[in-house]
Amino acid sequence: MKTIKYLATSMLMLFFMAGMMHVYAGTTTKSETLKMKVEMGCAKCQAKIQSGLSKTDGVEKAVADLETKTVTITYNPEKTNKDKLVKVVEGLGYRTEFTSKDAKIGRECSDKGEMKGDCSKKCTGDKK
Repeated sequence: MKTIKYLATSMLMLFFMAGMMHVYAGTTTKSETLKMKVEMGCAKCQAKIQSGLSKTDGVEKAVADLETKTVTITYNPEKTNKDKLVKVVEGLGYRTEFTSKDAKIGRECSDKGEMKGDCSKKCTGDKK
């Protein structure tokens, strides 16, 4: 009798655990990664882009590489997408490789992404 109780309890626990694993497995969302070229010219621009993207709903991580002028964004595709992320960068005042040529971008680094190092004294990236 004890053996039957033990087997029944074990089976019940096994079914419960399998059911919970199925529930948790169905709720995970795979992150996606987007790399885009961005016109940035200094460390101040780099920090502004990273900060702005990091505050965006759905963005898990944003890393701007000043040397390659590439921003790598890891995001939840259920909360945001490439077009929205491009709009965030444009809203911060920077052109991306996806920005249309006739787009009116309000602010840009005065060095147009050509200067290496810190152009923060000349950079207009934080002015509206």
